[in-house]
Amino acid sequence: MPDRSVDYLIIQDGPQIAEYAISPICTHLGCTVEWDIEKNHFICPCHGSQYDSQGRVVRGLAKRSLPLITVVVKQNQIRLVDRKPAVDPR
Repeated sequence: MPDRSVDYLIIQDGPQIAEYAISPICTHLGCTVEWDIEKNHFICPCHGSQYDSQGRVVRGLAKRSLPLITVVVKQNQIRLVDRKPAVDPR
């Protein structure tokens, strides 16, 4: 997986941390997407691809959803594991 400075944790009802996080690496050319609070989408600054809050493509050149990674919460610590979660919630 490319180097990145941030992954996006998902907070579910409860509140509870989901068992997956969203990698910010655009599936078009590998640029780092950012969350746009006003548009309620992840947006790629390189070619304008947009993804919804679960990382699914909603507009642009990207053809695949943002990658997911596994989140493990153990002993009050959050660990990100560089592999797909067992179940893709999308």
